[in-house]
Amino acid sequence: MSAVTSVDATTETIDIPTYRTTSLAESMLLLALLTVVQRGVGFVRGVLFCRWLSADQLGLWDLVFGFLMLAGPLVVLGIPGSFGRYVEHFRQKGQLRTFLFRTTIATVILSAAGCLLLWLFHEEAALLLFRDASLASLIPLIALTLTSVVGFNYFIELFIAMRQMRTVSALQFINSVLFAVVGLGLLLAFETSARSVILAYGISCAVALVLGAILLMKDWRKLPLCSNVPLQSEFWRKLMPFAAWLWAINLLSNLFEVVDRYMIVHFSGLTSEQSITLVGDYHSSRVVPWLMVAVANLFGGILLPHLSADWERGEKQNVSRQINLLIKVASLVMMAGAITIGITAPFLFEYVFAGKYNGGLNVLPWTLTYCVWYSLTGCAMLYFCCAEKTHVGAIVYGIGLFANVALNAMLLPTFGLTGAVLATALANAIAVSLAMLLSARHGMEVQRSTLVLVAVPLLLGLGWAIALVALLVLLWQAYASERLFDSNEKESLKAGLGELTKRFRPRPA
Repeated sequence: MSAVTSVDATTETIDIPTYRTTSLAESMLLLALLTVVQRGVGFVRGVLFCRWLSADQLGLWDLVFGFLMLAGPLVVLGIPGSFGRYVEHFRQKGQLRTFLFRTTIATVILSAAGCLLLWLFHEEAALLLFRDASLASLIPLIALTLTSVVGFNYFIELFIAMRQMRTVSALQFINSVLFAVVGLGLLLAFETSARSVILAYGISCAVALVLGAILLMKDWRKLPLCSNVPLQSEFWRKLMPFAAWLWAINLLSNLFEVVDRYMIVHFSGLTSEQSITLVGDYHSSRVVPWLMVAVANLFGGILLPHLSADWERGEKQNVSRQINLLIKVASLVMMAGAITIGITAPFLFEYVFAGKYNGGLNVLPWTLTYCVWYSLTGCAMLYFCCAEKTHVGAIVYGIGLFANVALNAMLLPTFGLTGAVLATALANAIAVSLAMLLSARHGMEVQRSTLVLVAVPLLLGLGWAIALVALLVLLWQAYASERLFDSNEKESLKAGLGELTKRFRPRPA
């Protein structure tokens, strides 16, 4: 496509990107294919980590990974997370080059400062993360890995926002395969410890970061120059309120997701080694369920730029319908996945995990329950992002975090790991209920069938037989009636599936 040389942002918008984008249907197809391959690689990697690492080293890696996911968005003030909402906005004004330049400089400076602080206060960081100062030698490696993670996340968020799913798929595939190959190689050749896994993750993110930078430069040359460059003050006033609230959401949501493991470390009443071993048991129960969460997050990230484009055109009812449809389909699909995982879990834990994590098997039903609710909460958050009401999402995760800490404080000392997982499931039930309530109050037309399907995952904790019967009834209702999906929603699903299946049909000679 030809590049537009200049644009006056006050009078003109650019309707067609100068870079190549991927349609929503093709994005979903690429994501599905990527998910099958990447999650397969991730599953094999996770299984081998569980088999080769001791429970305490597995728990140590779990704590480090949780910290990296928490600190990644934290140190850069949520700026890359705003790409899904504002890349399209600044592109249509012909100011995408300015947007990318300024946000890249800010991200580099902030990530370098975060790495330096972590390196300087390594002993304090070890006490905070592990309650063990003897593990301070790991912190410099974690700091370097953090910079790679920030860079990798930056390019993934950017290319998703630019709707370049081929690039996203390639980078994520390379990252996943490299992490598996380098990680397993270091465990065999270097040392069988969490240190090898951390190093491998840093290397895989660094390689993907470099490739992302190279690919971005190709698009950079095609971007139009802007004849009306926004003032720094105006630019950041537009971007930072959204980014700041998104930063708060990331902080609260990631704390919400990891706080139970840190509660185990600091408030279980066990020694540091015993508590980290218990975290290893917990990690084993999340190896497969968390794949569903990752997939839901990917779908949400892909859908946000398309929803934002609809919102910018004033099609707010369409945004509401699409989010309702996403939540309902996600609930049914993840229910089916959770039941499959639950039924096959005894074989997985006994033979694949070599019978090392019985504690993880015992808490698996409630782990699956809260993973589904956590994913559905993230789907509901898309509405707040489109409406630029991200502060509401911060309220949802803030209350969920408070509930998680309070419930863990009550249940963890008495019931151990089971109490921690049950507390997290209850906190997620509170969060998803609050997300649906507040989205309705801010203009989203929440359907009654959506609320029914949001409540259904509770049955996972009551037994696989009950959950399976309920799922079969729901699937029958979805097919034979319009109680769950109306005619328009069914037509949308058929049209989407039809467009995807066309890509598998052989082209005529």
